[in-house]
Amino acid sequence: MIAQSYWDNFYSEQPFKSGKGPLQFLVEMTPRLQKGKTLDVGMGEGANAVFLAQKGFQVKGFDISPVAIERANKLAKETGVSAEFKSADLDLYLLGLMEFDTIIMTYFKPTLPRYYSELVRSLKQGGTILIHSYSTEEQKEVLGHEDAYKNFYYRSNEIIQNLKGMRFLYYNETTIDNKHVVQCLAQKPLDKDVAKYNLFDMGTVQEKPRNTHLDLAESLFKKK
Repeated sequence: MIAQSYWDNFYSEQPFKSGKGPLQFLVEMTPRLQKGKTLDVGMGEGANAVFLAQKGFQVKGFDISPVAIERANKLAKETGVSAEFKSADLDLYLLGLMEFDTIIMTYFKPTLPRYYSELVRSLKQGGTILIHSYSTEEQKEVLGHEDAYKNFYYRSNEIIQNLKGMRFLYYNETTIDNKHVVQCLAQKPLDKDVAKYNLFDMGTVQEKPRNTHLDLAESLFKKK
């Protein structure tokens, strides 16, 4: 697989190029993230994922590079946190319906616009998604379709267009350390009735015993 080989070589030649600490934007936005089950998409060597695990988030993460995943597991062990990391491609990763409270994507961009709606569907209502990457002003080469796995450069307002329907809590196109970056924090809207009856966690509701909330919710929907 060309993409896997490319990123394996990248991480082998430049281990923890940006250090083992989290992205500053993530640190600043952590208090605004929905705490709970969290997915790190294209996680690299796991610095951000491990940081969130330290903060009490239940973290899953994946990356196409087994080299990166091995480093992430070692970092988690060194830090003394528990997290679930696996080698996978977004094309093949199964996203559960309303499974996650938070999703983060740093220096990663889905190859197809339809992936954004799949990521949003995998968020619980009220869940948050954080994105940080470079803008196209930092792109040094022309990338064709066959090189999409190297493209983590966002056009101006591209994230806003691909996350239609989300509530934007923060959006910025700026320059940090002489690099043009795009930063975003968005929230999936809450449906008042679903939130009221505690049914937004559809990924786990079937595992719970029958309760008053469920009975009230069924009564509500029967009236509609």
